[in-house]
Amino acid sequence: EALARTAAQPWRSPVASPTLLALGGMGGSAIAGELTAAAFADTSPRPFLVIRDYRWPACVDAGALALLSSNSGRTEETLRLAASTAERGVGCVAMTSGGELAELATRHGWPLYRLPGGMPPRAALFHSWVPLTAFVAGLGWAPDPTPAWREATALLRRLRGQWGSGNPESVNPVKQLARTVAGRTLFVYSGPGPLAAVGTRWRQQLNENAKVLAHSAVVPEHNHNEIVGWQVRGPATEAIAVLVLRDGEDSAEATARLDLTAEYAARQGATVHEIRSQGESRLARLASLVQFGDQLSLYLALLGGADPTDIASIEDFKRRLAARARVA
Repeated sequence: EALARTAAQPWRSPVASPTLLALGGMGGSAIAGELTAAAFADTSPRPFLVIRDYRWPACVDAGALALLSSNSGRTEETLRLAASTAERGVGCVAMTSGGELAELATRHGWPLYRLPGGMPPRAALFHSWVPLTAFVAGLGWAPDPTPAWREATALLRRLRGQWGSGNPESVNPVKQLARTVAGRTLFVYSGPGPLAAVGTRWRQQLNENAKVLAHSAVVPEHNHNEIVGWQVRGPATEAIAVLVLRDGEDSAEATARLDLTAEYAARQGATVHEIRSQGESRLARLASLVQFGDQLSLYLALLGGADPTDIASIEDFKRRLAARARVA
């Protein structure tokens, strides 16, 4: 569906050759940028930044291209970036289902990609990820992603048959893993680059869907600091489940470091589980890991008696933030 929508909505940059692309967004509206930037980092001739903040860095200037991403069109931080974009005279495009961001895009003449509404941003990942990869390809920074997404479509459909809710636990590896790690603190470890972005997606999905605290980290940086946190075995380390994300493109260095990191965590009492990507193209492999993590977060929610759609904590935080602003 996202491929069809992308083909039906030509979305072009107003800047012929930007010095960089900066995507401004939060949460589920930013993760497509994180995944795309990581997937194309080794082909892109210019930086692709993902800004989760109220303010652009100084490098987002008149030579840059800003991409404002808000599924609802009402995200406070993204709207603040939109105002700054107009003030700075930065070339801009927008991606949203409506709201104030769509109104601003129309007012300023920014090229707008319309997302389908009616679903949480985290459930609409492919609706933003697919057009974003096409947009980056349109800049000449990446190859046409369409063949890879067609492969991913077939792969995800097949994997849904194996991992989906209709497949019983006895033959469903994601349900089995959920049962094994339920009640434990979850640490997601991976190599750098594309899998680091997948690790972020896993952490966010475990937070929002399963209502559990989760942590993600990346080698080799992990081995220069976090590994020392594992040094003393005790109740805290023994309550952790380490989920190691693997991919066929992992470098020899990353593979060796993940091997040793997993061995060390196991010695300190953690349970360790490896999840390997499937598929041929990079986008398909990343999508397979995303799907696994999404399903895992759903099953952990059900095991914990949590409603995976509920985000009462976020809504309550927004109310308290608004109240504080009124007092100020």
